[in-house]
Formats: sequence, structure tokens, C-alpha cells
Amino acid sequence: MKIGLIGAGAWGTAFALHLARTGKEILVWVFEKDLFDILKKTGENSYYLPGFILPGNITFTDNIKDVPEFSGDIIIAPPSFALRNTAGVISEGLEDKNILILTKGIENGTHLLMSDVIGEVTHGKARVASLSGPSFAKEVAEGLFTSAVVASKDKELALYFQKTIHSNTFRVYTSDDPVGVELGGAMKNIMAIGAGIIQGLDLGTNTLAAYITRSLAELKRLGKALGAKETTFMGLSGMGDLILTSYGKLSRNRLFGIELAQGKGASDIIGHQKSVVEGYYTVNAAYSLSKRLGIDMPITEELYRIIYEGKDIQASLQDIISRDYKEEDQ
Repeated sequence: MKIGLIGAGAWGTAFALHLARTGKEILVWVFEKDLFDILKKTGENSYYLPGFILPGNITFTDNIKDVPEFSGDIIIAPPSFALRNTAGVISEGLEDKNILILTKGIENGTHLLMSDVIGEVTHGKARVASLSGPSFAKEVAEGLFTSAVVASKDKELALYFQKTIHSNTFRVYTSDDPVGVELGGAMKNIMAIGAGIIQGLDLGTNTLAAYITRSLAELKRLGKALGAKETTFMGLSGMGDLILTSYGKLSRNRLFGIELAQGKGASDIIGHQKSVVEGYYTVNAAYSLSKRLGIDMPITEELYRIIYEGKDIQASLQDIISRDYKEEDQ
């Protein structure tokens, strides 16, 4: 079985390795010319996932148009801010394909989830599903047990990808709630930044537990407004991914929050990052989306103000704590 994969970041590379171990032939499109040359020469993604030599059934191309010609099944894994332009280059080639999106985010400006972006790019002609759940790239590459969920409005497609990517170390569930699954995957990146701030300031586990719980409440409010199922947020793509990204030492978003707590500026941190911190981009989109919908999302708002307006972290904490008294479900 052949599968094309767009994006050679840590997650895309780890997923290619996972699929290769199940005997599939994978063609990976690589954006960076230097990385393409390294992968062709050494078989190791020393930029984003060092320490893993990729097997011979993973091949590479620097021509994105090769991917839709290689297979009818395409996995897409570029950063959220690059998804539209990347897919747009081969929009006609993606039509009538089975597409699985690994990218987690909300598009700035349009407030679209990633499956909706692909839907626009392909004029609704592609069959689209999304994968989300608690899954650090390094641990998947190491072959450690991982569980995730494939979501699509097309039940047959979700079942197809479930069977295609499932293995004895990668258990896959299905969902008919792509909005909820994608929203959980996008918002947890934002919330993990706040978790990193709390840990960076050494505010204690009581604070962190309360923060994660209230983050989930915020996610549910946004999800309800967008038509998601509340139960989805208690699953792998919601609570599962939120716990992983908030506590896990491999979380780039959490580490970003820790550095903010140390007094570093957001733009300076991002400027020195080789890998993408998705929460940095998603918080901008989520904040403007909450304002457009009139939803109370105080955690998202304060993180936006810290990251994009340079608000003092202690002032944000005080503003959160001193909010009006409310019932817990508000």
C-alpha cells in the first residue's frame, strides 16, 4: 500500500516511520531544500526528529506535485499557518483523494478548522478526515503505545483510515464529530502555554489542576457554539491531549509558557525556535473567534494579551483570580 505524506516536521516524520513499520510505502514531501538533501543522504531528520534512521520504504521528494501522483491516500502535516498555501499548490491533485489531516490549529483570519481549509482548497471534492489525540512525535517514533481518534463526517472514510493506520502500538478510534476533535487538538496547544507559565512560576499542583479544569470548561463553551459534541472533549482529542500537552516534558507549547514565565518575550522565543509552537498562532485566531461569537474565554484572552500585547503575567493572573463570582458551569 502506498501513502503520500506532505510535511517533514517532527510529527509528519514520526507518522511516516509508524506507517513504514506496518509495511507501507511512504513518499514524503520535504519543504526545506537543506533538509531534503540531508534526508536523501542520511535517512535521518536531524532538523526535527534526530536519532531515528528512516527505513528504505520511506522515500522523499522536493516536488509536492509528486505526492498526489504517488497515491490516492494523502496525509497532510504542515504547520497550520502554512496549510492553505501548501495544499493550494496541488489543489486539483487533492480532489477525489482520501485525505487525513494531522495538522492541529485554527486558521487566522477565517477562523476555519483545518478540515474546512482543505475543503475550501479542494472545492469540497476531497474526502477529508482528521487525526488527533495525545501523541508526542518522539514517542510514536520510538514505537511506544499511543492512542488517537480519526474524525470525519464520512463514516466510511473514518473507518478506512482507522484500519489503515492502526497497529499493535497505535490504537485508533473513530468519531463523527470532526469539529470537536479538531477543536480539542487546536485549543490544547493554547492551554498548554498557560500550563507552562504556571509551572514556570512554580505555582503548585493545586493551581495547575484548577487551570486545566477551567481550560476544559472554556473549550466546551467554544465547542458548543460551533456545534461540537460535549462528550468529545472528554475523550482523547480533548482531555487526553490537554493532559499530555500540559504536563509532558516534550510539549513545545508548555516549554514556550515556561520561557514566558522566565521573562522572555514571545517573539524572541519564537524567533529562536526551529520547530513550530502552534499555540502561538492559534491563540490569536481563537481570541478573535471568541470575540466574534461573544463567548467568555478569559484564559484564552489573558494568554493572547500576554503573548501579543506584552501584558504582565502577574497582572493577568490577578485579573483571572478577581473575576466576578460564577457558578462552576459558567
